[in-house]
Amino acid sequence: MSQYIHDDKIKKLEELANQARELLIGELTEAKSGHTAGPLGMADIFTALYFHILNHDPKNPDWEERDRLF
Repeated sequence: MSQYIHDDKIKKLEELANQARELLIGELTEAKSGHTAGPLGMADIFTALYFHILNHDPKNPDWEERDRLF
C-alpha cells in the first residue's frame, strides 16, 4: 500500500503521538512504576495506525468491517 501523506497530516500525527507520550509519562509517574521504552518508542507507530491507516469506528466498536490489529 502506497499513500501520500500531506505535511499537515504528518504534523497532526506527530502532535497526537507526543500527547500520547505525555499521557503515558503522567500515568507512569503517578503509578511510580512501569516500562517506558516500548510504549514511548511505539507511540508514532500506533498513532499512525489508529488515526491514519486502520479502518475503525470508535462509536461502533462491533462494526464487522473494522480492521483488527493483533
